Amino acid sequence: MSLPEHWWRASRSYVSEILSLLAAAPDRDFAYWRGEAFSGGDLVRSVTETFLALRNRGVGRGDAVAVLVAPNSPETLTVRYATQLLGGAVCYLRTTNPGTKVTVLPLEHQIQILRETEAVTIYADAETSERAAELADAIGIPVTRLHDGERDEAGRVDCAGIPDAVAWEPDALAFINFTSGSTGRPKGIRVSGRAWEATMRAWMELGREAGCTSMLVSTPLSHGVAPLADAVFASGEALYLHESFDAEKFVNTVSAEKDVSWTFMATTHVFQLIDHLLERGIRDSDAVEAAGLSSLKRIVYGGSPAAPARIVQAFRLFGPVLAQGYATSESGRITTLTPAEHGDPELAATVGRPFPEVEVVVCNSDSGAQLAAGEIGEVRVRSPQMMDGYNGDPELTARALRDGWYFTGDIGCLDERGYLTLLGRVADVIKVDGVKIHPIVVESEILSHPGVRHAAVYGVRDEDGSEHIHAAIECDPAEVVEVEKIRAGIAEAFSPIHVPEKIAILEALPMNRNGKPDKVLLRSTSV
Repeated sequence: MSLPEHWWRASRSYVSEILSLLAAAPDRDFAYWRGEAFSGGDLVRSVTETFLALRNRGVGRGDAVAVLVAPNSPETLTVRYATQLLGGAVCYLRTTNPGTKVTVLPLEHQIQILRETEAVTIYADAETSERAAELADAIGIPVTRLHDGERDEAGRVDCAGIPDAVAWEPDALAFINFTSGSTGRPKGIRVSGRAWEATMRAWMELGREAGCTSMLVSTPLSHGVAPLADAVFASGEALYLHESFDAEKFVNTVSAEKDVSWTFMATTHVFQLIDHLLERGIRDSDAVEAAGLSSLKRIVYGGSPAAPARIVQAFRLFGPVLAQGYATSESGRITTLTPAEHGDPELAATVGRPFPEVEVVVCNSDSGAQLAAGEIGEVRVRSPQMMDGYNGDPELTARALRDGWYFTGDIGCLDERGYLTLLGRVADVIKVDGVKIHPIVVESEILSHPGVRHAAVYGVRDEDGSEHIHAAIECDPAEVVEVEKIRAGIAEAFSPIHVPEKIAILEALPMNRNGKPDKVLLRSTSV
């Protein structure tokens, strides 16, 4: 299929920039998925055909398109590009959390997303068409497939007379990101084109500075890694797309391809990778290089607090390539602990310093006054990557966005050098005998003990309404972990009142959809 010359240029957006680059190298492979390579020409054709199929459905400026395709397929990207070239916005009906192993949201959550976004169509592929049809029937909207359009005898879409793309409006809605947060109920976050593009270009700059080329993607392209993937395409590099994170598959791909220089992981994935390498007898950076992983220049990770001991362990294996990121779906990226800073054990408990384009302050939750270095309060953020608000929830938006700042709900403190330490969530603070206990500091102490892999500290109320501290831990089966030593360590580090009344050792800590310990479940099963 011959394509009309650069019909997308009228958009003057990051998408038109990416398509022009792909079209300039039509025979070069830019994406790999399920053993298949996708050239620049393949990707441009996919966007073009999808653009026409959606246009035939009547999709236009301001419309929302719901996307339900196979996990991390190239269409996850190309459908977004096509929709935005029509002036529309996308929302995804798959999982939107990077740490989860669940790839499809529950039916009731998908229906909720469709209703709240007022999506005009569901874009599906052959693998998801049955589920898409069920959802479409429930809502009363059509399903769009790539084959929806006039085709010639060879089965190709007739692109003659394709109209120009719609002009890009940076302040218009580009993406509705649904995240379950801590409640489990999807919450829609409205992201403008300006915020999306700011995030993408910030990652482009980081990749350029680090000399990064191709990226391996194993977290959902419907979530935080998406702007990084765009940055890779916009830099003329390739994506290796895995449907989910698998440590063995990750190692095999990096060692075989030789050109994978960066990746993004949930914190739990870093731990899984460490454990996999140790099981293979790979225990230091020389062994990592011998295993064929020396091409990695950046392992960006985040999503949940990292145990300092495990980060030291990761640094011993990979050297100065780890980059921790603290971010939220609402604000985009906030702080980073750079590869060089990972070598300083004193910084292992921090989430680094703000990115250049981001302002971070710590304020008193009650008075709103900005606090001095070392004082504990609520973390507030201002950046060009922030959301416009929550979809259909002006009250929640008004609470979260005030005077240009996003109120994260996270508790932390900044030191004199600007390094941020997170101490938990405002809602998670446990009050015992009038003393406020931040679970994360107790968790960090527990995680410092050899053999402890994961820890969760949470409050449990009794019949009288009094709170009690409980903890659950997951241990390395090869290690002997003594609970009394953990109790003594907590008492010495903080005070006896910080010591959990109950410490349960579990074979595996339950995780929620965010890839974090499921404290709701743990709390409900505590005795």
